Amino acid sequence: MHTMKKKQLLAKAFYSAVLVAGMLFSSSSVFAQVKIGTNPTTINAANNLEVEASGGNKVSVDKTTGKVTIADGSQGAGKILTSDANGVATWQTQSSLAIPVTVFSGSITSTATIPTWTAHDLVTQRLPLVPTVGAAGWDATTKRWTTPADGTYSVQVGLSCNSTTGAGVALWTRIWVVSEGGGPLFKGISPMGAPAGDWQSVVYTGKLSTGDGISLEGYTMQVDGNPPVNPIWTGTCNRAYMTVTKID
Repeated sequence: MHTMKKKQLLAKAFYSAVLVAGMLFSSSSVFAQVKIGTNPTTINAANNLEVEASGGNKVSVDKTTGKVTIADGSQGAGKILTSDANGVATWQTQSSLAIPVTVFSGSITSTATIPTWTAHDLVTQRLPLVPTVGAAGWDATTKRWTTPADGTYSVQVGLSCNSTTGAGVALWTRIWVVSEGGGPLFKGISPMGAPAGDWQSVVYTGKLSTGDGISLEGYTMQVDGNPPVNPIWTGTCNRAYMTVTKID
């Protein structure tokens, strides 16, 4: 009799195991997704996992890519995920974290001519850069980039040019910052010749306001700093670049 009951119990246990297994296999699509927290029966069809807070913020895992999305209300394009001393993670802007970010980068894509100096800040002196970063702030007509926000900026420029007339000509490379009036410190000067030419790089760092214009300018003058007697002393540049970094 004892043996009989034991067999009955084993049979029932086996039946239950088979039933549970069948339910698992037949409901595999249900168990492929897990929802925790608020709205436990509602889950995005693209996600394997969702954890939803009472306020509607979610952390989810995409079932195809495996990518994690943290939508806690502080998220936004270009933000960085960071944490406080207690390990609470939030999305922050680079500027709020004082992380330098390149806001403009551009260079010439073909040989450019720089003129003989006749007056300061002429459009003809500005290099026709083609932006790869920060195109929204670049004006191809004025050949200037406009700062989008107040802050501290570092501007780096470079020119590689040859003289069209040979010796006795100096290459001037200038960062022209509208609010600084082109500042006398933001320029490079050195003689250049037709065979070898000259390469110069110049750096400017300072506080700028929203709407300040920045341009890379190049022109030729006599080595002694006077305007050339012969006005055809131009230069040809095969390399020119400008990079603007927002520091804070």
